Amino acid sequence: MGDDTAGLPPDPATRVDFAGISALSSRPAGYAVALKCLQVQAAAVEGEPALRSQKQEILHADAWSWYQGALGEIEVGAMLDGLGPEWFVRHSVPIGAATKDVDHLVIGPGGVFAINTKHHADASVWVGDHVLRVNNANTPHLRAARSDGLDVARRLAAKTGFPVPVTPVVAILNARSFKDARPSITREVAVIQASALIAWLRAQHSPLGATKTDLIALAAEEPGTWHVDPRAADTLRVMQRFERLVARVEALRPPAASTASGAARRKPGPTTTRTKTTTRPRSVRPGLFRLWLATAFVIGAILIFRGIANQPCATPLACLIPAYYLAWKPLLIVGAVAVVGRAVFLTFTKPKRTTASKRTSR
Repeated sequence: MGDDTAGLPPDPATRVDFAGISALSSRPAGYAVALKCLQVQAAAVEGEPALRSQKQEILHADAWSWYQGALGEIEVGAMLDGLGPEWFVRHSVPIGAATKDVDHLVIGPGGVFAINTKHHADASVWVGDHVLRVNNANTPHLRAARSDGLDVARRLAAKTGFPVPVTPVVAILNARSFKDARPSITREVAVIQASALIAWLRAQHSPLGATKTDLIALAAEEPGTWHVDPRAADTLRVMQRFERLVARVEALRPPAASTASGAARRKPGPTTTRTKTTTRPRSVRPGLFRLWLATAFVIGAILIFRGIANQPCATPLACLIPAYYLAWKPLLIVGAVAVVGRAVFLTFTKPKRTTASKRTSR
């Protein structure tokens, strides 16, 4: 008996999109951010041609944070590519209709991880139960990472037919100091220093067996799991252009115009976001005025207390004030010196970096 299906076209539902799989697997780390950096810089050069010379290029303020973000994702991506063959790694995974992407998707013996890279060079990072603070400024990093994890879990579960637990991760790169103040049991979003990320991933224990992990990796490999058209961009050409920009950049420092606090970087698409890190000049540092106002208030209160204590007492109750002042005088002097010293120290130390975030909408 012959094969009844001979000569029939393949069923579109079972056709394997090899081109799409290849495009997704070759998508480099930092692609989405590098593309946005190039677009912003090109627009800036068009309006300000002096930014580009024959051999060098000065980054515009609006492109600086995108540039730093791309370099950070590329660095973390190179780390993840060294995990080994038992790990499935994809970078800049596009989600939905090109409005957002997941910086790094990792599937392996330790489980499934949606990793969001944050490049906060020379910054102080503190993590609490509900917020991640960079240089004492709140950021949306935890909320964004949690959203990425839920999105990845939903899409993989729809493809595999069983629940897929996904651990959202924020990888902090090049921070000056880092502290996670959360109890280990409450860490729904893992916040890891990038230098320790590989060791942390290998130390995790997955609740999934090897068979389910392999099925999840197969589902993650299919472009239809993530995006309606994964071949919409020429990733190789974009990264080559970004490498040329890196070679032409005059100096690895924010341009002077970057003091504009309202410039925040966004991911490709009309409603996506990133966090921008800028350095404010000392003259406009936030909180400096309030710091000296509070210092003046404390010193003024001490002087008023001393003045009242030196006045002749008119009532028995008022006569107790000098005695209290004499008893507290050493403590008041130490306190006055401390508040003035703190104000002077914070005034003349290196300006802190602040983060400005745009709202994320889907």
